[in-house]
Formats: sequence, structure tokens, C-alpha cells
Amino acid sequence: MSTEDGARASASATGWSWRFRWRALALCGALAACQASPVVSTRPTPHTLVYSYMIAHGMARGAVMSGGITPHRLTEIIVLDHAALLAVAREETSPGDSNMQAANSAIERLIAVTEPMDGAPSEPSVQTRSAAGAR
Repeated sequence: MSTEDGARASASATGWSWRFRWRALALCGALAACQASPVVSTRPTPHTLVYSYMIAHGMARGAVMSGGITPHRLTEIIVLDHAALLAVAREETSPGDSNMQAANSAIERLIAVTEPMDGAPSEPSVQTRSAAGAR
């Protein structure tokens, strides 16, 4: 083996190791980029509150329209719906942690009262069926 062949072999081994190092560095950089960013926040925004209220209000409306609700429960739904609306409006006008927590709590109470008692859909009452057919 001549000195020229030895120099070429040494240069190619050095070149290979540099390519390997760059590939390893690029792979580490790509994997580091896959980490979740600490900037992501799950704190609800005022818009999220409005959407949540609208969904809960729709659930309450559906529960009332399905029939079979006692007058006491109907009054409870109306009161809780109004309280949730006011809590969301308060958070919209003056945002803060306490207002956000109060609005979330009011929406949760409204959702809780609209759940069917036995978990199954109820049969519409006679009054609801007659009112629907009297159009």
C-alpha cells in the first residue's frame, strides 16, 4: 500500500465520520422538534365559554321539549339557565379567574340538571304530543 492510498483511505474514513456526525445531529434536531411546546394552553377562553353555554342551553331546551318534566324541575332549569347566562356575560365583561370559574360552575350545574333521570330518553307527555299536533 502506497502513501497515496493510505491518505485516500484516511480521508474517506474522516469524510464518512463527518457525514455520520451530521446525520446524527440532524436526527437529534428532528427528534427535539417533535417535543410538545410548553406554550400550548388548555385554559378556556371567553369564546369557549359562550360555546359551552350555547350547547348547555340547547340541552336544556331539548330536555324541556322532550316532555315529562315536572314544574319544579322546569323552574330549576330556567333558574340555572339564567344564572349560567349571567355568569358567562359577567366573564365576558370583566374577565378574571374567579369569573371564569363561576361561569364554568354555572354551566356544569345547568348540564347536570338537564340529564335524564334514568339515562334513557323519555316518552313525550300527552300535552307535548297534543301541542305538537295542533299546529
